[in-house]
Amino acid sequence: MTNENDIISQYGRKYASGEHIFKEGDHGEEMFIIHAGSVRITKSTDEGEKTLVTLGAGDFFGEMAVIDKGPRSASAVANEETVCIVLNEELFEQQMQRNAKIVKKILKNMSARLRAMNEQLQNLTTKDFNMRVVNTLLLHVHKNGENTTLTHKALVQQAGMEDNVSKLDEIIAAMAKAKVVSIAGDTVCVTSSGNIEKYKQYLEMKKAFGES
Repeated sequence: MTNENDIISQYGRKYASGEHIFKEGDHGEEMFIIHAGSVRITKSTDEGEKTLVTLGAGDFFGEMAVIDKGPRSASAVANEETVCIVLNEELFEQQMQRNAKIVKKILKNMSARLRAMNEQLQNLTTKDFNMRVVNTLLLHVHKNGENTTLTHKALVQQAGMEDNVSKLDEIIAAMAKAKVVSIAGDTVCVTSSGNIEKYKQYLEMKKAFGES
């Protein structure tokens, strides 16, 4: 019986921190399951390369290339030293035939990921940095739940504000003052999605009345 070590030995591939697993536009015929580490999925925008999502152990990505053999719609970068199990079309089809639960999970994840990527792309293209940060925190809490933390580095990446870190810090400080989030060292804790929604409505009202 094949054990985990055999699978890693046969199908595992190791990537160094910062190494591209594949780049947007590349031709691909493999999908990846993260065994250890984490991977950033990034997309080219008018403002440069922006992080759409960071995936961890157990998550998979790149499955569309196995299905339609089209070019990669985004880039994948190892966020740290990472090991992925790599499946080509033949191995992918074997798993699909053997386990209906895998088929259902892949389809469900693809739908959720496409929806999240569309929301993230819309967020990254807005010039309103306040709304960009608020929407990024909402996406985080919807995925990870309330009372969860996000590191400063991850928030900067996910909000696409690498060139506007001081502005992001100013926005987070204002949100902390309003008790919408709390700050502990280098992490931001989202206590309630309801509070963020109210804060978003407050920002929208300010904008409607011409306040910056």
